[in-house]
Amino acid sequence: MPSRLTSRIGFLVYLVGYLALVAWFKWVDVYHANFATTGLTVVIYNLARTLFVFYLFWILTGAGALVLRRALRDREEIAAPGRLALYFFAGAGAWQIALLALGYLNLYSVPVAVVATLPFLILSWNNVHSAARALRQQLRSSDRSTLAGMGAVGVTALLLLVVKGLYPGGANDYFTHYFPYYRTVVEHGGIWPNEVWYHYYYSKGAGLFFLGMLLTDPLAPQLVTYCFMLAAALVVYLMVRASASNPSWAWAAVVIFLAVYINTPIWGQFEKQHEINAAFVIALAWMSAAALAPSGPIPNKAWIIGTALAIVGAVIMNTSTGYFLVATFAVLAAWYLLRRRYVSAFLCVGLAGVAGATLTIIFLINYVTTGLMDDQTILTLWPFVDLAKLQQIGTLAVVLKLHWGKVGMASVEMPLLDAAKYFIASMRLYIFLPLIAVGSLVAVRSVLIRIREGAWRARLNAPSQAAVISAMALVTLALALTVAQAQPISFFRYSSFVVPLSIAGGILLWSLPIDGEASLLGRIVRDRRAPIVMVLIALTLTTAVASRRASFFRSVLPNAWHFATGAYSIDTAYTLQQDWPNNPWGAIYPGARGAYAVVGPKTPIWSMNILAYCMLPDCQVETPESFSLGTGTAEVLFGSPEAGRAALQASSHNYFLFSRELPLDDYLPRSPLFAPDNIAKYLGVRWTDGTTTLLTWLGPDSRPLDEDWVAAYRQAVEQSGAATSYPYDQIKSVFARLHAMPPPWRPFKLPWAP
Repeated sequence: MPSRLTSRIGFLVYLVGYLALVAWFKWVDVYHANFATTGLTVVIYNLARTLFVFYLFWILTGAGALVLRRALRDREEIAAPGRLALYFFAGAGAWQIALLALGYLNLYSVPVAVVATLPFLILSWNNVHSAARALRQQLRSSDRSTLAGMGAVGVTALLLLVVKGLYPGGANDYFTHYFPYYRTVVEHGGIWPNEVWYHYYYSKGAGLFFLGMLLTDPLAPQLVTYCFMLAAALVVYLMVRASASNPSWAWAAVVIFLAVYINTPIWGQFEKQHEINAAFVIALAWMSAAALAPSGPIPNKAWIIGTALAIVGAVIMNTSTGYFLVATFAVLAAWYLLRRRYVSAFLCVGLAGVAGATLTIIFLINYVTTGLMDDQTILTLWPFVDLAKLQQIGTLAVVLKLHWGKVGMASVEMPLLDAAKYFIASMRLYIFLPLIAVGSLVAVRSVLIRIREGAWRARLNAPSQAAVISAMALVTLALALTVAQAQPISFFRYSSFVVPLSIAGGILLWSLPIDGEASLLGRIVRDRRAPIVMVLIALTLTTAVASRRASFFRSVLPNAWHFATGAYSIDTAYTLQQDWPNNPWGAIYPGARGAYAVVGPKTPIWSMNILAYCMLPDCQVETPESFSLGTGTAEVLFGSPEAGRAALQASSHNYFLFSRELPLDDYLPRSPLFAPDNIAKYLGVRWTDGTTTLLTWLGPDSRPLDEDWVAAYRQAVEQSGAATSYPYDQIKSVFARLHAMPPPWRPFKLPWAP
């Protein structure tokens, strides 16, 4: 009776705590109302954000438990840690499907988010209670080495939380288009195409980010990613424990995995979808291996259903993963056909079909809603583009510019030496080379023995895992050497999923059967100190090759600690942002701050300088390429100054930012309205600090532009690659041809097409 009462009290605290947490975020609203506040408020804020990570884990796990409850023949057939990981990623996939639907129904609101999450939180209570009990038992019964491993993981996870989970992060892309898209979706309450136009193709599936923002505040994406990283760490532990003979390898693998992400300039940004993609990929490697493992005539359907849900969730989150998964399971199907394991081959074909079908459905949704299936395949699919639809939603002009840019990118080939360096970087070989090199020696020796003796010297620990990881490695290699060369920076960030794969795969190689301990290689592999040595080597290499590595100890780590303990406000944390590109103002450009103070929140400010970041609450600075000017873009670019002004006013664009000290990244100055010869006739100074100028229409609230300003503006336009290279006349001719064409508009060969 006392234990039952304790459980009921615990459940009540658990449930009320969640409701109180959401209420606190909405009532105190640190992000909007206390953006520049320091002290105890920030400390409580960060504790509340950490608690949200805990609740999010169980919300996703509860959904997975509900979906897989009937599929599990026996609840105990999968050990508790594995069951939690399976529930988590299956639940994440189910939530991704539900959130995509809610987004199109325009049901992204706080009440809907709370009501939708509560049932799954309630369902997860038994798992919470069981996990707490199992953890207590584990701590009581563990030996010193296990406790040391758990302690090392705990310290690393805490450090990752402080640096990446809590500290406001991001970089150029996040400040200029990722975050504005997230914010716009939440403000609109749905995921229909909006002014941050091309992110509709990339980020409408980031439903868990939107859910987190609704339940907490705009800094939620990094908390969601941190939650996934913890789940991925659990998967890494389970994979390595199943393959390695030395249990210390499992703890070492988790420490390496978490520690590698602590200091990652240029990549590993928790505010984007890339690291959630990495978590999904390693989870799919583990889940599909379990589904493919021999388990009688019929595979366990819980693993199959869980894997299928995770595939759908991963592809919705990041459509590029769809190509990767289709290719991976196609390779696996061919492998199992060669081995005459027909059930496994058929299962792989089915899983490839799930990935392909999800990708196809997303493309069809894209086409119906925007007239374009996918911006990345625009050259191939151009004959099928719905030009009238693009014009209707106001993106035709920017899509034409995108097509022009893709043609230029397709004509550039990466030099062989640069391609080799890029491959090493994108595969993160600079971190895992020792681990993989020794493992490769073991693998070669093991294969030679098998060839000589006709069989493996000992039973393979995890053959299905080896098959899946090998297929993923082969597909990644093919992508890195072919299509990824067109966009190396983007692929480098996307390919962060190789981190957990390299760790699990490298340790799997170490575990292949070889000669006895008498050989040098055998002694190295079986030495109990090897996991510790590999951890130290990986961390040393990570620090040694990281750009601005000295700044990690001098500024990144101290800044993160100061924010976690309340010495820094959110404002200060963003101002001291250390990620690329490094600048003295971080994520809040002083000129943008001044303009924001004049026009106020949620007022569009079109910036001609992409680096004029503004991460202040509801600061709506819009930049070229990422944002559309609406259905009147063609009138702005090619019409008379008066027509351009009317089109901008119709789309609520009345303020424009120009900085003398930043590169001009806009092609708007090529238009008649913003041409250096005309701009002073229509626009005046609303505010200036001498370097940055906020422009608006000439009237009582503005003063005329002087000759010195116009001269500086003219010089900036002449030196701007974005302005001078813009195919103005060609795109203008395309619009002229379209307007002369009777409806419906049909795609035709563009002037710059080869």
